[in-house]
Amino acid sequence: MALNVRKPNSRKKGLKILVYGETGTGKTLFALSFPKVLAMDSEDGYAWYEGTDKAKNLIGIVDSQSYDDLEELLDQLEDGELDFETLVIDSETKIYENIQEALLSVEERRAINKGRDPLDANISQRGWGKIKQLATRLQNAKIRMASQGFNVVSVAQNKDLTQDIGNGTRVKTGETADMAKKAPYDYDIVLHLQIKDGKYIGVVEKDRTTTYKAGDVIENPSYKNWEKRLQAKDNQGETVVKDYNKDVDKSKEAYQNEVKSTMTFPERVKEYLGSLSSAEKKAFAEKLVEVTGTNKIKEMNKEQQKAVLALMNK
Repeated sequence: MALNVRKPNSRKKGLKILVYGETGTGKTLFALSFPKVLAMDSEDGYAWYEGTDKAKNLIGIVDSQSYDDLEELLDQLEDGELDFETLVIDSETKIYENIQEALLSVEERRAINKGRDPLDANISQRGWGKIKQLATRLQNAKIRMASQGFNVVSVAQNKDLTQDIGNGTRVKTGETADMAKKAPYDYDIVLHLQIKDGKYIGVVEKDRTTTYKAGDVIENPSYKNWEKRLQAKDNQGETVVKDYNKDVDKSKEAYQNEVKSTMTFPERVKEYLGSLSSAEKKAFAEKLVEVTGTNKIKEMNKEQQKAVLALMNK
């Protein structure tokens, strides 16, 4: 199948921006400066702004820390049910912690089922792989939103970067956003909010719009700093919707098909049985004998194997 190669041209794009910093550095107020804000509030940080002039751009709030709620919200927004221009996730840190907490709960239940102390349970390597998978799906959903012309503002808490210098001593080497490790790469703008000499400032760490250079310091940063760039001629017209989650699913399906093509018939049946409950296994075994006349997988001829594969596909 030939890939769809498009010609580069001007098109409407939304801004993907990540702001992070210590508490009280103006992260929420920065997010509220954007037009027509729909916010997912995971820290009850909007309570004191609701009904005030500072929240005049706020059109709706979802009070939740749940990753599942956020994924559902993103799906609903694509249906065009709400008239909004900016999605704010405040904070990404809480959403990421929610994913980890959910996976840890699963590991604790597994420990109990195996007769171990749940307090000794830790997230397994497989669990961390699942966390990375969920975080990637979330980041790709934000990219899809921005490709449709919506702004996405992610707010994160501050986290110290440290280095081990020996003798059990660690020293602070910098600061970063407390969220999925590689998430900042997905944003057009990364802004570190701070208070310096009693003033609210934003240190630009990245700006794909070229409005600012890395290292620039902005006093009282807000939507206004990028408004002109968003309204420029080369950011008008049609949108090009990008859904990288579909690409992930496509790659996953291709990989699974490739693996299956190298598996022997008994291996494919064994893998299929592993996905069934006890009752389903019993029903499958009965049906298998009915369509082939035998339950001896390794001794089946080509026609019998074909019948079993057809049964599995159902």
